[in-house]
Amino acid sequence: MNKPNNRRSQNTDEAIVRAAFAAMVEGKKPVSKITVREICERAQINRSTFYAHYLDVYDLFEKVERHMAEMCQSRMQENFQAGGGFRAALEGVFEFVREYKEFYMLYFNEMNRASYLIQMMNAPYQEQLKTIHRQDMGHGVPEEAAYHFSFFTAGMTSMLVTWLKGGCQESPQQLYQLLERVYGPGSLFRQWADE
Repeated sequence: MNKPNNRRSQNTDEAIVRAAFAAMVEGKKPVSKITVREICERAQINRSTFYAHYLDVYDLFEKVERHMAEMCQSRMQENFQAGGGFRAALEGVFEFVREYKEFYMLYFNEMNRASYLIQMMNAPYQEQLKTIHRQDMGHGVPEEAAYHFSFFTAGMTSMLVTWLKGGCQESPQQLYQLLERVYGPGSLFRQWADE
């Protein structure tokens, strides 16, 4: 029997994912143009095997997105817990994105968002984020920090896309230094980094 966690099932899963991404890369196709038939041919499996793992092509990409975001979150937490703090955690994200740059180049092009990645990165810090979101920044705007956080996460996404398009030339440390220059003293970024 082929249970979800056994090696054979995992190998089939990996073959399906590789086939789907090969179809995207080689055929320069968006997800909407990739068929189950094409994936099955590339992975050398039959349709029933595909459907034993996924509902459709969109389900496949959603599960891949979730898996990648969880791996990134894990890397970020490891770096943070190793004593490196916020800086090491963020540099861990940059390292992870560079390590899987082919995936993320396709991901950002196709999905045009990083919502799940950002969501997973923030998951362990929900209580701190709730506190930050409620902060009055001293300018008379209730919960102003929530606006800053939205701006920061959108900026992070754009920065990652620009970095990927440039071939990840800068190191994760250089990206962090760029953030420090953009979000200088007195910024919410500095406040997070100093906590």
